[in-house]
Amino acid sequence: MQAIRDEHRETRESMERYILVALFLIEQRWSYIVSREFREDGITAKQWLFMVILGNVFERPPSMQEMADAMSTTHQNVKQLAVRLEDKGLLRIKKDPENRRILRLEPTGRFHEFWAGRDERDSATLKSLFDSLDDEEVKSLFNVFSKLEEASKQRYMEYRKR
Repeated sequence: MQAIRDEHRETRESMERYILVALFLIEQRWSYIVSREFREDGITAKQWLFMVILGNVFERPPSMQEMADAMSTTHQNVKQLAVRLEDKGLLRIKKDPENRRILRLEPTGRFHEFWAGRDERDSATLKSLFDSLDDEEVKSLFNVFSKLEEASKQRYMEYRKR
């Protein structure tokens, strides 16, 4: 990998290409790690992401479409994930009382119990993903990723309108 990195230091475009590929590789590897961490619970990386968003982004149970928007995915993908998590007793899919066509995603008591028992293990795994960076590097990375996330959201919305 060092030779590949060195080869891509020549121009901004070359570095951008490297970064794009590296981000996808990191995502693949971290997805594998998360799936392995939650394997005994029968939770995949996508289900984990779904549950993190459900538990941290919304003040009330979101609709399928609100969850799809938050995850930058389709209503169908969210429904598949929700059905699997409902089968595990981690959430309920309920009709909205005001509009019966809207399905809402409500975390269950088991959902909250699941997360309550994970803190120490999850902290250790999270720390291991970033232990090659010092505090300043983490802070810089946080700022860079914040900018990239916002820019990617804007581009995503532009592409959705096409």
